[in-house]
Amino acid sequence: MTVAKYLTCACLWVTASAAQPLIPPTAIDWLLDCPLPGAERLDPDVLQRTQCGIVTVPRNHAAPRQGSLRLYLTRVGARDPLNRQGVVFAQAGNAAKKNQAGTFVIHLTSLWGGYARPAYRTLLNRYDVIELSLRDLDQEGGAEQAARDMEFVRAQLGDAQLHYLGNANATRLGSRYAALFPEHVARMVLVNAEHGDTASSLVGQLHLKEPANSSASGCVAQWVGDFLVYGKHPPPSTRCQDNRATGETDRRSSSRGLGQ
Repeated sequence: MTVAKYLTCACLWVTASAAQPLIPPTAIDWLLDCPLPGAERLDPDVLQRTQCGIVTVPRNHAAPRQGSLRLYLTRVGARDPLNRQGVVFAQAGNAAKKNQAGTFVIHLTSLWGGYARPAYRTLLNRYDVIELSLRDLDQEGGAEQAARDMEFVRAQLGDAQLHYLGNANATRLGSRYAALFPEHVARMVLVNAEHGDTASSLVGQLHLKEPANSSASGCVAQWVGDFLVYGKHPPPSTRCQDNRATGETDRRSSSRGLGQ
């Protein structure tokens, strides 16, 4: 082969390599701006790390030809992306107001930034925090489809496992996800899960004595970060915890620990 042919082949190889994207395309359409309500009242430091996108998922994951849905996705990126360790999905369930859609994780990470506990610094520095708009979980099959939506997004993000923090009826979503995809659960916290929800040993549950009490959020903050990062369960003396509602499931998982 002549020198000219070698050069021609080399040019073609470089051209083909340059045409390939550095980051593989996904089903998430990341937006240039986040159309967030009341953005001027949100933490500017958190907003700088916030991305919004639209993810297209099957309307029925068991029958993809029945059409698709477009779900809204908000991601607060890790402060230290070069040392990123994973993702935390946070869902407020029916506790969130519709006009606050997309801002729950921004408020949550802003609160975490004010906590002095090392676990919360780790969460903010090493983990992306995700909020995904939910289907109606009260409809038949709603939790099943929403769990598969979350699994779809996890796969698109490329994380082997996810962490999860859910409140109100979003605990039903977390329980269903853990049942369907236990191998992809790192750690999961369900706050005030409904009676009858069954959680695997990978899931920690916190039942509050007085969920309407303003001190409850501070009580949750005492241990949720430690649980998500280190797998440490709340001590029995946690004042806001209703140990009678927690029952044997939590004692068994507490004795085993998570991610150990």
